[in-house]
Amino acid sequence: MKLRNPRLVLVPSLVAAVAAAGVPAVAVSTGGYDPSKQGCSKSADDSYHPKYTEKGCYTATLQISDATHRYVLVGVPQTPDGTSANAVVLCLDLTGTAKCARVDQSGFTPMPDQKGTPINPQSAELHAYFGADDNLDSGEHDGSEQIENGPSDGGAIVANVTPLSATDWLSQAVYGNKSYVLTHPLPVGDGGFGACADGLCFSIQTQQRVAYKAGGKHPKSRDAANYDGHTWDPSACAGPTDTNKDCGQHSMKWWHDHNQTTYVEPGIQIYEDPDPQGSPEGPYPLPAIYVGTCGFVAGGGTAPPFPASPITNKSGQLVVSTGC
Repeated sequence: MKLRNPRLVLVPSLVAAVAAAGVPAVAVSTGGYDPSKQGCSKSADDSYHPKYTEKGCYTATLQISDATHRYVLVGVPQTPDGTSANAVVLCLDLTGTAKCARVDQSGFTPMPDQKGTPINPQSAELHAYFGADDNLDSGEHDGSEQIENGPSDGGAIVANVTPLSATDWLSQAVYGNKSYVLTHPLPVGDGGFGACADGLCFSIQTQQRVAYKAGGKHPKSRDAANYDGHTWDPSACAGPTDTNKDCGQHSMKWWHDHNQTTYVEPGIQIYEDPDPQGSPEGPYPLPAIYVGTCGFVAGGGTAPPFPASPITNKSGQLVVSTGC
């Protein structure tokens, strides 16, 4: 969604620091963002219910955890539409019991202890997650009730260290699973960052991730930058404008069910948001580019099609594949 010049109520300096980190609008379709990690249901930001909020749902959150236990949580609570972000919740759990506090205009307020999961150092894993969505923009609710896959605008930075996964990775490499190695080039961890604003998406990843999961029982799949076989919904079709008139005489759910599940690959990619909830500013569809372990993609959308060739797809894009 288009930013509405948010005026955040930033009295404590900590509120300012956390909220400022998430002010840019970023979209779900970038890989890594997870409503459940935000503490939110998938319908928490539906535009049908602009004043609705959920307890424990964070519009921006930083979390550090092992395989099963969360040690640190910093979160900006969700607000109703028209209300700026105005608080930060801090939680620290080093024992299995989380000590939490809320920081807002009233100051620093301790919260009741919260039971956590057992600490799990044996996993040897460490995970860092930062997720944010457009509710930071004055409480914006921009999802569609027809889809309920989270807000239309949101994204994440993720970093995962998983030393014990090296054995599995080595097995795949020894047995010659080229596709697995190309889509998971790092043996003991991964990381990524994705952001999206008004249909313009970019994603930098070190392993393959799902950017957008289509509806339907058996959806086909494609890479985010490869538009081959994809039919775009009308530009007026978006989370807050999801009537049949907006969506070309189809429901938004129809587009969701007929879409392809979309992946981002290791490397860098810029592409049009595949989620019909997105609100493109144009040009629409955006020409794409991808460079990474899975090859190279360029063009498509409103760009002039490349001449027919063995490496030109039906969407007029140049596609060089390494075999992912």
